[in-house]
Amino acid sequence: MTEASKDPLSSLLRSKREVTRLQILVEVAEHQPAVRQQEIAEKLGVTPQAVSEYIRELVDEEMVDSHGRGRYSVTRSGIEWILSHAEALESYARHI
Repeated sequence: MTEASKDPLSSLLRSKREVTRLQILVEVAEHQPAVRQQEIAEKLGVTPQAVSEYIRELVDEEMVDSHGRGRYSVTRSGIEWILSHAEALESYARHI
């Protein structure tokens, strides 16, 4: 693992995928447990299918728990992931 790949800011700023994952995690956290993938898709400018795939990956990675159709919650590891990336963004904004 390179130094850049360990840095959450580096991976976040270089990858639209990582930014989208962060945005989806935040949306799930804000609207849990009743999460409408269509609303997330419209807000982020992606397809509902893309949101569904991201959420499926986040469930597989144990960052999100699924409680049946359209019912999700962010896990402890998901919250930690959000916080580490938010802290990196905050630090970067202060630097600028």
